[in-house]
Amino acid sequence: MFKDFQTANADVLVILGDSPERASRYAETLKTPFPVLSDPERAVYQVFELDKMAFIIQRTASVVVDREGLIRYIKRTVNPMIWLQESRELLEFVTGMGSKP
Repeated sequence: MFKDFQTANADVLVILGDSPERASRYAETLKTPFPVLSDPERAVYQVFELDKMAFIIQRTASVVVDREGLIRYIKRTVNPMIWLQESRELLEFVTGMGSKP
């Protein structure tokens, strides 16, 4: 779906709460066409309230930030298995943003 996001004029990136080395390995292993950034202090995770549940289940979030830096969409989850459904919802939102005046 990366090309669909590009067509919608959206930049995609992933932020891992881990070391730069692990973020780099993640990107290489998955051959991501987008940047994978590192947040070893987990500062971004704290800002978006993505602390682990029960110390083992990592919360994740999809966030859309517009060109002015305003958050327009955020959806948190503890179920990483629904990523495809969430990606479709996210793409629909981003595509709709482009059609607004």
